[in-house]
Amino acid sequence: MTKRDGKVGAVWQEPHLGGYPDPSNFGLSGLERMQAGREGRIPIPPIAYLLEFPFRELSRGTASFEIPASPWFANSAGVIPGGMLAVLADAPLGASIHTELPPGVAFTTAEISLTFLRPVHPDPEAKISGSGHVIHVGRSIALSEAFMINEASGDLVAHGTSRCSIFPPVDPIPEPPAEMPVLEQPYPGDDPSHPLRRALRGASADQELFDRLSGLEFMSAQIAGEMEAPPIHHLLGVRPTAAEDGRATFVLPCSPWLSTSMRSVQGGFTAMLAELAMTGAFFTTTDPGVAVAPLDLKVNLLRPVMPDMRDLTAEAEIVHRGRAISIASCRVTNADGKPVALATGSGMYLPGRPASLVGVEQLGSSDAEEPGA
Repeated sequence: MTKRDGKVGAVWQEPHLGGYPDPSNFGLSGLERMQAGREGRIPIPPIAYLLEFPFRELSRGTASFEIPASPWFANSAGVIPGGMLAVLADAPLGASIHTELPPGVAFTTAEISLTFLRPVHPDPEAKISGSGHVIHVGRSIALSEAFMINEASGDLVAHGTSRCSIFPPVDPIPEPPAEMPVLEQPYPGDDPSHPLRRALRGASADQELFDRLSGLEFMSAQIAGEMEAPPIHHLLGVRPTAAEDGRATFVLPCSPWLSTSMRSVQGGFTAMLAELAMTGAFFTTTDPGVAVAPLDLKVNLLRPVMPDMRDLTAEAEIVHRGRAISIASCRVTNADGKPVALATGSGMYLPGRPASLVGVEQLGSSDAEEPGA
């Protein structure tokens, strides 16, 4: 094993790119605000520079985004974790609802659910799209749905739904800006200094380690710093801090890079952290040579997370352990110890499959017995 080189050069520790809109933009309708963002008439938020997260389409009730299947998103198994799809999904799920809101009205994501259908592997030439549409918008609650597609293969890789809470209009509603010229600002990914354009830092582990170590032994070595950290650690700072049989703890520093135009950490990152911790808990129960595939994720978001550089902590434990599928719960707390999210998820054990899930065409299909068998 190679000892990792710590946090030197970590993207999440650097000053962020991007900015936030003037409060007067709240005097515009949701669709007008989103169109202004798409046209570059408001500052591009930090999250867009971090993930190269552009709009693809935008109209009333619908929104589409895409991200590259960047090697920077790879975890120790060499796969883009399912939680990163939660980050992608949260954008169209929320933006489609945003387009339906009148001036002065804000919303927040209260719940997000995902079903993972296929693994996503790093590919610098591939894009993962997320297309969302509104199902229902009421006075206080809105529902939306999104589909995540690997544009290189055309495969549906995940499906998601969201419930959002809509707030009463602010009083008074700001006067909208008289003029909104196009701003001079670099487009995410156009400069080689932008995060995903840099030389990759970190590396995934060799399959030999997964074949030789149990999941708990692997995670314990990773926590002890006895192996190189994966790229996603250097990009986001997310990492495991504790592991025992059936339990895992991960932390995520609340870097400003994770923030949206609303100046808070995008809820998809909270969901991502919960998914990583629950998959880690499943992995602690595996023998050598057994892969783990996340199947689904449901997260109730309880309070906003601010980009204050302090850690979010996700503590996950298995609540049902089956031969093929296990179920876990997770509690995510902020640095003050207050809960910010509660999550549940399930994962499948795949004996004899590579940790990267290469060759696994569809998650949830296995010759193994069902839970409780």
